[in-house]
Amino acid sequence: MSQRTVTRRYAAALYEEANANGVLEAVDEDVRMLLESLDSNRPLVRVFESPVIPQDKKDSIVRELLSDRVEDLTVRFLRLLIRKDRETMTEAILDQYQTLRDEQRGIVDAEVTVARPLADETRTALVGVLEKKTGKEIRLHLHEDADLIGGLVVRIGDRVFDASVRSQLGALHDRLREATLSENALDDGA
Repeated sequence: MSQRTVTRRYAAALYEEANANGVLEAVDEDVRMLLESLDSNRPLVRVFESPVIPQDKKDSIVRELLSDRVEDLTVRFLRLLIRKDRETMTEAILDQYQTLRDEQRGIVDAEVTVARPLADETRTALVGVLEKKTGKEIRLHLHEDADLIGGLVVRIGDRVFDASVRSQLGALHDRLREATLSENALDDGA
């Protein structure tokens, strides 16, 4: 079974159990917090990924760190991953859970690269345009890249919209080169 299939199944199981127990919002918050913790604390990731640390030690760490901080279902789920020898997939499963919940809520991530920081009103307008275009709520992630010169590049899922000055200059360069090649071909043929 592929890793992607496994992560989807575990994420769906967590969702179904949280929904059945009426703790969906709490588990959503737990997943968000755990992903942030794993992202900012690489030693914690190494605990989950280390084949040297025994499962009972990992189980103990999860119980000690999280039992009084997160929903009981979340702790039981993480302990299940450890028992099933799937703890190395924890981050991927939590990511997949969040993706599943975002799809259900109609939320999409938009990775937007700009040359310079955007003013608040420009950011708000951009979110409005993207929401209108996609028909979904946008979660905006801004990145800066001075090499763009100006404009922006938007990536939503597999779709990319490149309205950067760098891209437009590249396209102009290509058109000029093609025009020059065409003129040279005509001159050679005459």
